Amino acid sequence: MLQMESQTHGSKGKGGGRPRGQGRRAAARGRGRGQGGRGRAAAGQNRIELAMHARQNRQTQIEERISSMDVESLRKTLALVCKREPSLLLDILDSPQDTNPAQEHMTTAPSWCTCSFCREMPTMQENVCCGKTPQNCHSQLADFYTIVLDELVLEVAIRSRNDALAEPRDIDYNKAHRHAAYRQYVMWIHGHLGAGNRKVIPSCCVLRIRDRYPDPSGHYIGYIEGVLGF
Repeated sequence: MLQMESQTHGSKGKGGGRPRGQGRRAAARGRGRGQGGRGRAAAGQNRIELAMHARQNRQTQIEERISSMDVESLRKTLALVCKREPSLLLDILDSPQDTNPAQEHMTTAPSWCTCSFCREMPTMQENVCCGKTPQNCHSQLADFYTIVLDELVLEVAIRSRNDALAEPRDIDYNKAHRHAAYRQYVMWIHGHLGAGNRKVIPSCCVLRIRDRYPDPSGHYIGYIEGVLGF
């Protein structure tokens, strides 16, 4: 009887514990999960390396293709790129060029002006030039007329602003378009600045905007730093 009880207790002890071989299988699964995690990390790293390698190959191919092009092909390609991305023209104008300034403008331009179209402004803070040659002055570009001076473009910009800010329309036609032109220039050259951030517009551009949309009395507010809106 004692022997049977002992055997019975022994069998219960084995049944209450982990079956033989189950511990080894669990350990194997644990090792498999760890290896799977390392495998995914390695795969992710490989994808990053492949992406970097692909970008490098693409850049190399572009440089090789450009170096093999003749001058005429380069000109056509550059014209096509500027047509698709008009803002790239500003980067091209940053490149130095050998030009002969327009003498009639240079004789009356202030010493701080390089484009020859600027004039002395009411405050020292407004004495800013676009920094370009006479041929590349911002105020003389075709894009300046389209983006900054065109009445239809400004009308859409004014309506959009009034709608977004729930503002009434300014009944002074020239003033509304003049201020819209200032905003258009800043957006074109600098992009969105955020509330309260302002940039001084070059004298050459301010003068052309005022010439296109003048104040009858010749009274202009000028640049005021840190004020929301115009």
